[in-house]
This record gives sequence, structure tokens and C-alpha cells, in this order.
Amino acid sequence: MYIEDLRIQVSGHVIAEGEAGFTAAREGFVWNGRKPEATPRVIVQATTVADVQAAVRYAAANGYQASARSSGHNWSGIALQDGVAIDLSALNTVTIDRLKRIAEVGPAAKNLALAIALTAEGLAFPVGHCGDVAMGGYLLGGGFGWNEGTWGPACHLIEKAEVVLADGSVVMVSANDHSDIFWALRGAGPLFFGIVTRYWLRLMPLPPAMAVTTWTYPLARVAEVTASMKRLANVLPSFAEASLSFAAAPPAADMGDAKFATVILTVYGGSMTEITGLARNVGDLVPEGAVVHTPTTPITFAALYGIVDQSFPDGGRYGVDCVWSEDADATFAGLARMVAEAPSVQSNAICVIYGRNSALHRGLPDAALSVIGSVCGIMHGTWTLPEDDAQNLVWLRAGMDALDPVTKGRYVGHADLARPGRIDACYSAEARIRIASLAATYDPQGVFGNHTVRDAAAQGSVALAAE
Repeated sequence: MYIEDLRIQVSGHVIAEGEAGFTAAREGFVWNGRKPEATPRVIVQATTVADVQAAVRYAAANGYQASARSSGHNWSGIALQDGVAIDLSALNTVTIDRLKRIAEVGPAAKNLALAIALTAEGLAFPVGHCGDVAMGGYLLGGGFGWNEGTWGPACHLIEKAEVVLADGSVVMVSANDHSDIFWALRGAGPLFFGIVTRYWLRLMPLPPAMAVTTWTYPLARVAEVTASMKRLANVLPSFAEASLSFAAAPPAADMGDAKFATVILTVYGGSMTEITGLARNVGDLVPEGAVVHTPTTPITFAALYGIVDQSFPDGGRYGVDCVWSEDADATFAGLARMVAEAPSVQSNAICVIYGRNSALHRGLPDAALSVIGSVCGIMHGTWTLPEDDAQNLVWLRAGMDALDPVTKGRYVGHADLARPGRIDACYSAEARIRIASLAATYDPQGVFGNHTVRDAAAQGSVALAAE
């Protein structure tokens, strides 16, 4: 197929390498200021499902690989590959059926937009923790978001999805139709052998009240804070999320570059009276002597995003990695040490312990999302200048390697996929082999890059270079 044929078939924009606008389109493809080296031959800015089909068929006919971008953080740059890059950002609609409690969303619908639309209808969904992240990558990776302790991973609330396969055909998948593809799209992430162009999501009632309370301590007190987090994990109800942040104080606090450990209690309760009482009890379990204590404050999902997104400025340069673990002491101590020694004051970490009342403690349903731990730790290396890339990546990778003895797996949405073999730890061995087998069936030419993945996974090890 010639590119002229592609232009005729696509209602959106087709930009070939070297044409006007190509460089800007390529740079905009990845949110991370640290761009991958890959340069696609063609970028297709799709506006319809038919555009996606045409782009995939063009890639297949010319022996190119196809990669898709929903927008969002895309930490590792894996959405931008050599070949045909398909920009799905125009597929961002949100339609809510309040009576059926179903939302139909495009892959580029962002967490913040969905949360606002749902709140207006008195409904909710475990949307991700960053407002700019789109549903496509979030759901494909599994989706760990707000109130996950009660609602579980977001991908298990997918009712059905519309998928473009490697031959350009469109299929509707669910637990009853093409159940093998449905199994894979719930967690396969970058190993998925298709492009999801619509999701139908099962919704929950909006919690009657939401509030946040925080306690902040010097980073040197991380052992005490960790001990309190371990106590909290098994007494908090599922609708109360206690997370731990390691970071410098915000500039407005006028506290210089000092680093702190902050316990963040987010509760999705029945009333403010209930939440206030719970926060009071938590205050008795966290260490005394907090340098800052933020009283219980009512909040909305939109306001939560306003707080979180400050830590991820547009244009920043990022290197991110994570661990699933069963050892909170070693994991939190290691991440705190990394933040203390970080070359950039902007770098930060977030940690969670899933206690016995959490939906995640009960394990995972059968799907590609197949690795989890009771402890989660995510490191966000964040800096500004290109000349600081090497120093910050060395710091990030050395620090995360030091946690290998207590690492039982990684979450694909935050793993450092630029490292060969890193993706191995994101899936069980059985899930990797099954994904590879399905890729061989539905994408035998490796249009989505899965021929390399398939061959490696068949031997029990997956190696994927994202950059």
C-alpha cells in the first residue's frame, strides 16, 4: 500500500517523516520531556476507528510495526516506535448511562475528564491517580487508582471493549465474546496485540463524602512512619487509603530542599462525621511530633488531581520504576534513601501497603494482570535539563537494583521498560507465555511488535527494549 492510499482512507492527518509538522508531531507523541530515539516513518492522527484500521493495514502491508498512543504520561516512551505511530488523542469521548451505570469512553479520555463527568451523575470509577493520564494505557496496564481498596483494579470493571486487530478488523470483546482477547487486554499493557478504540466500564455509586488528612515528618523518621503504616494497613477499612510520600516540601512551604515523609489518608466514606472519626483514630496510630499536620479536609476527585498533578510538571524529564514487595521496612527505607540522595530535588516516591481489608489482598481474577504484592513502591525520578539525564538515570537504576532482594514483581504502568528484560517481572511466567501464544494467533506478522516478545516469552523470558 502506498502512502497516497493511506491519505485517501484516513479522515484525520497523515504526516510522513520529513514533512512539515512531523517533528512537532513526533515530539508531542510522548509527554515525558525525555524522548525516545525511535523515529516513525509515518504518524497517523486518527479521528475515527476507521482511521485506526487504515493505519494498521498500511503498517501490515508494508512490513512496518504499528504503535498507538492514547496520551497520558507514557513514562518509558514505548508508545513511539519505528514504523507507523497512531495518535489516538482525538478518540476521547465520554458517554455515561446513569441508569445502567455504564460509561462508554474513548482510549484518550483522561482520568480527570472522566471523574468530573461521573461526579456530575453521582457515579464513580477507580480512575488513576494522575489527571492527565488517559484510559487507554491505564486500563491496558491494569489500572490501580482511587479507592482501589474497595473497587479493585480498574481493568476488572471493563464490561467490553472494541479492538482493532493486526489485520485491521474490528472485534467486540468481553467475558463471553473473544474471551481470550478480553483476558489479555486486562493487564497486558505494551504486550497487547491490538489497539483498543472504545471501552465500556462498569460504574460505582459516588461515595457520599471524601476527605484527606496528612501528617508530615522529617525523612530521617522513615522507620517510625513505616511501623505506623504497617499497623494501619490491617485496621483500616477498605475505603480508607493510607499512602506514604517521600519528597521535598513544596516551594510555597518555604522549607528549602529538606526531604519529608508524609502519611496521606484519603477516605471515601458515608459521611464527614464518619471520616473525621476515622482520621482521629489514625492520628493516634501515626508517630507523634509531625512537623506539619493538615486537618481532615473535604475534597473531590478534581481537587485530588489538582494536588497530585503538581508533582508531575509538563515538560519535565522523567525516569520511573517500581516494585511489588512483601517487605515494607526494606522497601520504604530503600526508597527514602533514594529520595535523600537524589540528584534532583524534584524526585519523589509514593508507597502503599495493602492490608487484609483491601480488595487487592484477596488476589487477582484470572487475567493478564497477574503479579501483585502487599507492598507497592514507585520512584519518580524528575529533573529539568537534558544534560542531567545520565546522572539521574544512573541514580534511579542503582537505587532500584538495590531493592532487588525484596522485589517480587513490578507494575507495567510504572516499570522502567527501557531496561532489557524489565518487563519480565510485570507478569507471571504463565501469563507471559499465554500472551505470547495469543500474539502468535492474532498478530503472526508482529505488526504490534509481538514477534520478538512471543519468541522470548515462549522460552520463559521476555526482553523488550522500549527506547
